[in-house]
Amino acid sequence: MKDLASYPTTEFTCAKPGDNSQAQAKGAAMEAEAAMAINGNADLSKVVTGNSGACVYGVTLVRSPGIYAYRLQIDAQGPRGIGSGSLHLVFEDETGDRYKLFLFSSGRSVHTVSYNSKKPGIRKLEWHN
Repeated sequence: MKDLASYPTTEFTCAKPGDNSQAQAKGAAMEAEAAMAINGNADLSKVVTGNSGACVYGVTLVRSPGIYAYRLQIDAQGPRGIGSGSLHLVFEDETGDRYKLFLFSSGRSVHTVSYNSKKPGIRKLEWHN
């Protein structure tokens, strides 16, 4: 994953940062080769959070060779501790198709969600415990 600073950002807004919330594209959807910024910040860790330290640090959408044309790259970690559950992420593209990712591991890493779509731009992110 390239450094987030090397991608142009697409602005999303979130009225209620923290656990169990959502963010929507302020204007046009986030297209390929772009990073998500929420409320003006590409570091999403203070906005996209879950229980027991779960959070998302950054999201990018890139083109992908092979079977799937697009890949979301999510720099994130799940909750800490036995029985702490998971952080559920749901990305929605311009067609209304939804792509889910469940984060269980408390170690920070880059997770991927690959998909095909006629209108691949991401317009909404939802998260909950």
